[in-house]
Amino acid sequence: MITNTHHQISTQSAPNLAPVANILPANTPMPLACDACDHEQSYSMHHLRSLPELVCHHCGDQRQFSVFELTTLESALNTMGYYLSKSA
Repeated sequence: MITNTHHQISTQSAPNLAPVANILPANTPMPLACDACDHEQSYSMHHLRSLPELVCHHCGDQRQFSVFELTTLESALNTMGYYLSKSA
């Protein structure tokens, strides 16, 4: 039986590695759920960047997509390592 009673655990971390970034085209579909009925529909980021009025194909609910939602969505994607191209 092998024992390691004389070795200390190394506190050095692995060398700094560059994070991997995934660049998504602007026509990548993003699923969004309807606020009224939770039906999921996909919209391209190119479309969402125009801050459109979103209309649910299931229940007909309508609402404007906001700058806050766009900023939050892009920030969340960036945090997960996804970066969006500015054009399709």
